[in-house]
Amino acid sequence: MSNSNNAARKAAYLFLTLCCGALLAFVGFRVYEIYGPSKVSVPAVPYGLPVGSTVLLGDAPDFNSSVTKLPVQVQTELRRAAELSRAGALSSAYDIYDGVVVLYPDLLNAIWGGVNILFDMATNGVALTENQKDRLALLTGKLQGRYPGTGLAAYLESRVVYMAGNESASLELARAATEKAPSLTQARLWFGELLLKNSRSIQAAGELKTAISLSNGDSPRAYELLAEVYHDSGLLDSCSAVVEYALSQFPVDAKLLLLQGFLKEYQGHFDAAEKIYQRILAFQPDYAEARAAAATLGEKSPPGSGTGVALSPQDRAQIACDILLPLVEKYPENLPLREALGRAYLKGRQFDLARMQFQEIKKADPEYPEIQLRIQEASITRPAPISKTDGLAANLNRAIDSLRGTSGPATTHDFSSMLGHYLVRYGATPREFFKKYSISNFRPVANNVWQESFYIAPYMHTYTVVFDSLNHFRQVHVVVVDSSSNSNHLGVAPEVFTRLLKQNSRISGIGNSTGETDCGDGLVLDAAVWETQDNFEMLARVVGKPAEVRMVRFDKSALPPGLKLCDYASYLNRY
Repeated sequence: MSNSNNAARKAAYLFLTLCCGALLAFVGFRVYEIYGPSKVSVPAVPYGLPVGSTVLLGDAPDFNSSVTKLPVQVQTELRRAAELSRAGALSSAYDIYDGVVVLYPDLLNAIWGGVNILFDMATNGVALTENQKDRLALLTGKLQGRYPGTGLAAYLESRVVYMAGNESASLELARAATEKAPSLTQARLWFGELLLKNSRSIQAAGELKTAISLSNGDSPRAYELLAEVYHDSGLLDSCSAVVEYALSQFPVDAKLLLLQGFLKEYQGHFDAAEKIYQRILAFQPDYAEARAAAATLGEKSPPGSGTGVALSPQDRAQIACDILLPLVEKYPENLPLREALGRAYLKGRQFDLARMQFQEIKKADPEYPEIQLRIQEASITRPAPISKTDGLAANLNRAIDSLRGTSGPATTHDFSSMLGHYLVRYGATPREFFKKYSISNFRPVANNVWQESFYIAPYMHTYTVVFDSLNHFRQVHVVVVDSSSNSNHLGVAPEVFTRLLKQNSRISGIGNSTGETDCGDGLVLDAAVWETQDNFEMLARVVGKPAEVRMVRFDKSALPPGLKLCDYASYLNRY
């Protein structure tokens, strides 16, 4: 009997011990959750961290804590600066941030944005002005004084040290920054970039994936660097996947497009690669890397970690030429053999030799299939690589143009201000607007509404500028009429619409086509839309009016919410 009592007592003690242990573990877990290190759960983002991952918050400050208390217009300007920064327009973005800092000297979001842009400009080889250098030193010191000994301070010191030329110290400081402030996106991005420069690809990929997740997939620079990591490591399939996804989010990112061109070249798709390079140069004419890539088309070798020598497409084409040339000399009447030699020369970008072979074929048989097309393909000339003198001349020309622009209001439109793209911020007063554009070009058509017209053959342009009741610039209405009598509109979009669509795409980026939409009462609209957080643009034509194209540009804050495509017809036809 006593043995059974002892056994029961031991079992009770054991059960009580287990319960107490479980209770203590639960209490300890709750205490750790409340008082332990804070974490942030990252969202599921393509090419970011795995779903459900968390990142320690560290001592990273909240950059947006005071933004919601600002006036709506200032918040809009901050969003616009962020968008310009993502689009690569660093100088314009910095001007906005610096202007906000002048008004709100202690606003962390604006200081942080301006400092990072100046660092990025310096890292990308842009020479900072003395004023920008002074501002950078002042704002950096201000942030380091506000957050001494934190990850943010270590990150800033890393950027400063890198500018001074000490890359190893910069790398260590960047590592310290990510340890103290693991959730600081810019620190992760910068550390990943430095790791990439030091060929530490695996670590770099981890940091960049973390940066992608922390930025919620909103950082094109993170995708650029991750694609570059895969590219330099020879993981071309992974690189291609990242590039294709990132371009769907950031379609005019020059670095991503450049990598896409490289990948096309590695696959032997030289025509596609050349089109990509030309597209980059269309909206960034001074992008030296794109010019160099176009100038060396067909000469690039895919990267790899092997010790063997990788042959470029041009080298492989040369091997084919070395085999085919003796055969053509031995059998000169064999035209298919000569065509194969010409195609090999063409792939090797030896256009003169290719054209010579194709012309020999045409001389022997003028009816040879597609021989004229082959001759045209061989008539391509390679673009010359950009030189230092070219870049200097371009910079001087731009400087002279800017000096001319500051001497008085503009009386004519250049490419950047066509289609109502007045280089004046939304919310500007008439005084600000007409300080930039000569009032002599405009006539008042209603209260707070001004209109200008001009003719650039064969199109008649009419631009209407609308100010709101508080005299703030809010809208632009554009009407372009094709005065030529041979407008090509049979079964396809009229030439004037296609041309203006391309022109606006070069200014505002790639828009979204709506296709033809029946709005009732015989009104069918064919339109394209460009939309950002603070700007809305619609270029449209009325099917049945082939000579006329209309466009509206709105400050998003002045646009009624919930409008559908056909609702814009009244705005399009207002002036």
